[in-house]
Amino acid sequence: MVHNKQLILIALAVAVLASACASKPFLKVQYQLPSSSTALTGERLSLTISDRRNDDAFLSANAKKSLKNFNGTYSLVVLRDDGSGNLIGAYDLDSLLKEIFKQRLENESVQVIASADNADASLEIQIKEFKLDLVDRKWVLRMSYQASLSKNSGMLAKESVNGSAERLKVMGKSDAEKILGELVTDMVNKLNVSKLFQQAR
Repeated sequence: MVHNKQLILIALAVAVLASACASKPFLKVQYQLPSSSTALTGERLSLTISDRRNDDAFLSANAKKSLKNFNGTYSLVVLRDDGSGNLIGAYDLDSLLKEIFKQRLENESVQVIASADNADASLEIQIKEFKLDLVDRKWVLRMSYQASLSKNSGMLAKESVNGSAERLKVMGKSDAEKILGELVTDMVNKLNVSKLFQQAR
């Protein structure tokens, strides 16, 4: 009888925890920084994010049904290659991507300047696609962007990055957060910042 009561209590605790997690209105994004570099020490960049998506909704209709409490807010955790991690803050989509790219640039010793007037060049990230879908019990995430390096309104170099990922929906929201962190990490880290500067010279 005692054993049965313990099982019931455990089941209730799991149900409460699951309910609490499901009710959170935000998605957690874990961004993994690559190994740090000093190759771009001394470079000063301004950074802007431009949303050029044809459909500015992050969730498809099916994904929205599963993540009905999501309010468009993302919490960002930045992980370093030594295993440490920091909760940076809560953001809307544009602010989230700007902070992630800022973290990436600073990891390569680039100084990110708020004003383009005080920077050596400007980096614009044009978001072409960023969509989370739910198809046949699989989370499907697609992301694409173009990075453009310019100076005095003149284009110096550019690079396009795109990709997608799938993950079986087992635990619901946690699987969506997992695929989100993995693909954002892959897409942001694919940008060859050093090559952009080399092309610009």
